[in-house]
Amino acid sequence: MKLGLVGFGGIGQIVAAHLSRDAGTQFVAVAARAHQREGIGALLGAVEHVDSPEALLAHAPDLVVECASHAAFRRYAEPVLAAGIDLVAVSVGVLAEAALRSRLLHCARRSGASLQIPAGAIGGIDAIAAARLAGLTEVAYVTRKNAATWAGTPAEDMIDLAAVREPKLFFDDTAERAALIFTEKANVTATLALAGLGFAQTRVRFWVDPAVTRSVHHIEATGACGTLMLEMGNNVASATSKASLQTAMSIVQAVRNRTATVRF
Repeated sequence: MKLGLVGFGGIGQIVAAHLSRDAGTQFVAVAARAHQREGIGALLGAVEHVDSPEALLAHAPDLVVECASHAAFRRYAEPVLAAGIDLVAVSVGVLAEAALRSRLLHCARRSGASLQIPAGAIGGIDAIAAARLAGLTEVAYVTRKNAATWAGTPAEDMIDLAAVREPKLFFDDTAERAALIFTEKANVTATLALAGLGFAQTRVRFWVDPAVTRSVHHIEATGACGTLMLEMGNNVASATSKASLQTAMSIVQAVRNRTATVRF
């Protein structure tokens, strides 16, 4: 399987390191920033470094993996899907925009390509998607992060992060609002919404909690199948990286599932 990779930051490097070891898998091109060229060569050898969708598609990948940013997703998703090439993507918070979502899905249907969305930093997406078929009545997502993790996000305009001494709820709204306001921090809310009740009916609550040292994700769902409650406390990839190890490994699993004899 020939792979194209979009993004070579903390998550992209983990994904590349794992998938490059797989027999039958070959990276043919990596779309990344110019300063990452040397790192790409050190990890993947003589793979092409590219900086445009056209250059990426020129290498005829069988599958493209995006783990970069909302801007990269906006730039690469439509050309890749229009070319009939399947896309595994995690920067899906932008799909809260109804017009963009409709255009990309129409593009994929027309070309026969698929957009595959890994679970990313959360779990239980398979159960939510299955329960939706029987009928869901409620889906809620709650995340708790410390003040340092919320720094540099719109949370700074909603609460005085430096003054927080005990857990504080500062955002309680729809998945649509969460994804549109918090952009890069809310990809998981978009994933949950797409798997379940949609952006308008999925509830999202954000807390700042001085006591937590990891990003805590909590999901509750109710429907005809019963109830689901899931809580995860995720580690970063390393002491020097803010990349979510769980997110990176969910991408690796999604790609490997495509050729696996036994699929989970």
